[in-house]
Amino acid sequence: MFRERLYGLRIIAALSVVGLLVLTGFTGGSAAPAPAAPGTPVRGGTLTLSYPPGIPHVDTNSVSQTLIVEVIGNFYERLYERDSTGKVQPHLVESEQVSPDGLTVTWKLRSGIKFHDGSPFNAEAVKWNFERKIGRRQIQFGLLPFKSMDVVDPMTLRVSLTRTAPNLHAILTMGNMAMYSPAFTQQVGEDGIKLQASGTGPYTVAEFRPQQILRVKRNPNYWKQGLPYLDEIVYRVADDINTRATMLAAGDVDIAREVSFPDAQQFKSRQGFKVLERVGSRQYVIYINTRRPLVSDVRVRQALNYAVDKEAIIRTVLLGNGKTANVWLFGPNVSGYTPTEGYPYNPDRAKALLEEAGWRAGAGGMRARDGQPLRLTYVTRKGGSPGDFEIAEQVQGMLRAVGVDVNLVVADSATLLARLNAPGGVQVEYDLLNLGNNTFTGDAEYIMLGFYRNADFPPNGFNYSHYSNPQVERLIEDSLRARNLSGRNSIYYSQIIKQVVRDAPGILLFDIQMQVPMKQNVQGVYLDPAYNMWPVKYAWKSR
Repeated sequence: MFRERLYGLRIIAALSVVGLLVLTGFTGGSAAPAPAAPGTPVRGGTLTLSYPPGIPHVDTNSVSQTLIVEVIGNFYERLYERDSTGKVQPHLVESEQVSPDGLTVTWKLRSGIKFHDGSPFNAEAVKWNFERKIGRRQIQFGLLPFKSMDVVDPMTLRVSLTRTAPNLHAILTMGNMAMYSPAFTQQVGEDGIKLQASGTGPYTVAEFRPQQILRVKRNPNYWKQGLPYLDEIVYRVADDINTRATMLAAGDVDIAREVSFPDAQQFKSRQGFKVLERVGSRQYVIYINTRRPLVSDVRVRQALNYAVDKEAIIRTVLLGNGKTANVWLFGPNVSGYTPTEGYPYNPDRAKALLEEAGWRAGAGGMRARDGQPLRLTYVTRKGGSPGDFEIAEQVQGMLRAVGVDVNLVVADSATLLARLNAPGGVQVEYDLLNLGNNTFTGDAEYIMLGFYRNADFPPNGFNYSHYSNPQVERLIEDSLRARNLSGRNSIYYSQIIKQVVRDAPGILLFDIQMQVPMKQNVQGVYLDPAYNMWPVKYAWKSR
């Protein structure tokens, strides 16, 4: 075990870097600079990470999964990206013009950039990428309000929009808006692009074995002079959450992703290690499948929320690294957020709502109605995210305390999301589903158009609750006609957010402070507040 392997290490002062930075929108300026780090960057060497399962392929445009998006940032790039402060900056775009009515955007692209296969990055390539995304109806294509695209000259693209889009830059930072080489993609085909890649990034793919290893090597022709610093980056997949921490403690890797909260806490006081921390957009939630008969009554769903003591779980499982959530699926660092009352712990209120819904307490306090027990199937992963199984166990006990019988089912971490999102609907049977969620754009429209509507039922979106409210859908349509963020957000604040929380499509849990332990000599790594991911493409190792 990790703790046993560290017994000989001397305790020193905690070496955590804590940052709470508010997401902001596009501010203009030049391309995002490499993150500042103390000392002079050192060239060369290999950076190795222990990684959870979650890299079945590298075709980021077809999925929206945190781990895939994180690793592809080494070899695929977007028109806009976030810098180390969380601000959206132009990346492959040099400059932009927007028409007075907000319906036409013209991009001047950076010149002299080539894809890894040697083909040019230009306006035709950008148009091809967006047309492919929309034409193939790939995940979240509906976030792009594109009416038409016209190539003005080799490095200029004019885009006509179907509506004003005050958050367009944030949308374009998403990993599934990455720019692929058209020539390479057409050469290897749709199956080939899952195992190979040709982007414009600082590294190229040298070796990829799905769910085992990904190795990328320096791109000698990268367009940012002097970057990257490392020779290669290696991602080694380890299923077990304790194993990932053990690999770091033993010196086998430089960074460990998704370790337990107790292990992260220990690394803070161990010589030769440090832990980066930041409050991002990750929220732990429990989806309630509203199509299932036992939880179709809103009173039952509200009762489940009141029955869970979030503060107790934060203390015992998260070790204080979280705050109780009061908005469904996104938190304070997301543009468009406003708090609601949420569901404070109130087991008496939970019992009263269950009684009101006809679920009577019988022998042993367990509830039934018309002879049918209130027995729910609760699906969780174990080690996919820190504390996932431990949270599920505590929730199981808290629900049982108000008379709800819960059957806990542990799903395979490597395949659960693929099964949930599979085209054609590979079914996962659940009343309750334990997952984390990130707001990848740092903007609430991502949630409105991906989780709150009928159109967002999997595989088109991520509405795992199968939540449906015609009033909410009308309000979302109204918000899309807003000319600016303040007008749009006023609809979110006054109507949509409160209604969704009242409808209780899931159990609100907590917004998470993420932690990443690493060796002390790893430099230049920063925490992205939208993705809760750790870009290492400009990292280096001090000697």
